[in-house]
Amino acid sequence: MEIKLVEEKDYQQIHQLRDYCFPNKYTDARRKDFHHWVEHSTTLGAYDGNKVVGQVLVLPLNMTIHGENYEMGGIGFVASYPEYRQQGIVKKLMMESLRQMRQNGQTVSVLAPFSVSFYRYFGWELFFDKLHYSIPQTLFPILGKKIDVMKRMSFEWVDPDLFQAIKEFHNEQALRTNGGMLRDDVWWNRLESRAPDSHLAAYFKDDQIAGYIRYAIQGTTFVVHDFVVKDMEAEQAIWRYVTSHAASVTTIQGVTANHQHFGFYFQEPQFKREIVQDIMVRIVDVLAFMKRYQWESVEKPLYVRIEDRFCEWNEQLYQINGNGDVQIMEENTVAPASIITLPIHLFSAMMVGHLSIKEAVMFAGQQYDKEIIDRWQQALPANKPVFYEYF
Repeated sequence: MEIKLVEEKDYQQIHQLRDYCFPNKYTDARRKDFHHWVEHSTTLGAYDGNKVVGQVLVLPLNMTIHGENYEMGGIGFVASYPEYRQQGIVKKLMMESLRQMRQNGQTVSVLAPFSVSFYRYFGWELFFDKLHYSIPQTLFPILGKKIDVMKRMSFEWVDPDLFQAIKEFHNEQALRTNGGMLRDDVWWNRLESRAPDSHLAAYFKDDQIAGYIRYAIQGTTFVVHDFVVKDMEAEQAIWRYVTSHAASVTTIQGVTANHQHFGFYFQEPQFKREIVQDIMVRIVDVLAFMKRYQWESVEKPLYVRIEDRFCEWNEQLYQINGNGDVQIMEENTVAPASIITLPIHLFSAMMVGHLSIKEAVMFAGQQYDKEIIDRWQQALPANKPVFYEYF
């Protein structure tokens, strides 16, 4: 079995494998969108002779982590034909994807797992607790009467100026959001291909966008796809817009971050909620990642030893200095009591803000002096990540 980059002549085989292994066959816009990513991703295939029998796509994306925008490899469409399973094909594909990401400067990777334990084995870890909500009409938020300046369009009937303003606003907010992803026109095309019936509405204050919502009305259900706001005033204005549909919709459904106290200020916040953990992160190149990391206060050097069975280049002892400079150290040059040791999956979740240092070392089964933990706690930004994109 040979693992290699898929050549253009074999792209049709990637389509065939995707259509067989995933439940819905792509047609029209969805098929066109998938083909774009086959062409522009790091598309790896497992070959049995000339036949592609396994695949993984590494999408060239980005991710903002504590104010720094990182190149990110989005893992998607991992599959193999059933007659070739249990042969280690996907393992080989995942290992090669890590090497390719490092080579391409993608220091971090995100995926949506079919099995958390499977991808945790390869070093990915859960990092975002999504809250799926469903609000019945009787519990719609009541936020008073106010004339808000709203402008609306749809993917079917596009207002070019409004759409451009929404796209620019989205990226401005993504840069300020830990875990945000900048969207280019290709990604917006992908969102349209997935939900072509979507509408977009923006709230304006002083002639500037302060929030927008992307949504669809499916029967009597108002489905929220995006809800991006600058402040609480904009958030309340958007909710007034949503609830103005109460004459035709009976339920509002959407997704938000579990840590954001969603609905706290609603008069009746006792509606259905479900926490879903379906997104994982992994640091691919620890040294390159930490060199760009936005450290908080590092008064004395910090030391961390990384365990990473699939990326041997990460298995090092690192020193983080007071100026944020990071370097690899020799083991015998550092006092053992000052070193924390973490496997790559827990280290990744900690560095993006999902786990605290105390939680990371606890899950690793380690114990360290309070002074060491306190210094790490001071050095790490405290913002929780949010990540709503889907590959």
